[in-house]
Amino acid sequence: MRFYEKFKTNGYFSNYAAIATVLGGIYLHLTSLFIGRDLLKQYILTPEFDMLFAIPMTYAGIAGWLSWKKVVFDRGWKKFFYGFVMTYFTISIPIHVQTYLTQSTGYIDAFPAWYSYPILVLMVLILIFMWNIRYKNMALPGEA
Repeated sequence: MRFYEKFKTNGYFSNYAAIATVLGGIYLHLTSLFIGRDLLKQYILTPEFDMLFAIPMTYAGIAGWLSWKKVVFDRGWKKFFYGFVMTYFTISIPIHVQTYLTQSTGYIDAFPAWYSYPILVLMVLILIFMWNIRYKNMALPGEA
């Protein structure tokens, strides 16, 4: 029962799923900038990769919304940004999950190539933010 209580207290570990997803997104967008979209789709962002990538993304989005009331928002902007991040994940889920139906990652061609630049900045901000999320009744580092 101890693990389940820690699991609940830590927001169902949704921040870790979000961090893993954002790190994957950073990898994909950086790689796209270096090798181009055609090579990215051919060798890295394959349908199999995208279907696997959709799993932590979906979990992060759902668990993130479920843990909303557990998050400590000590500033108004943090509540707003958390809502923005969860909305971003929620919108991203069907984009990536559709690969299960189409077996294609051609959807990335709908986004302009320059899209990777601003999204990388956003992803770094999300990464830092989610890394620093604290939950109510969560022990701080060094506490028992």
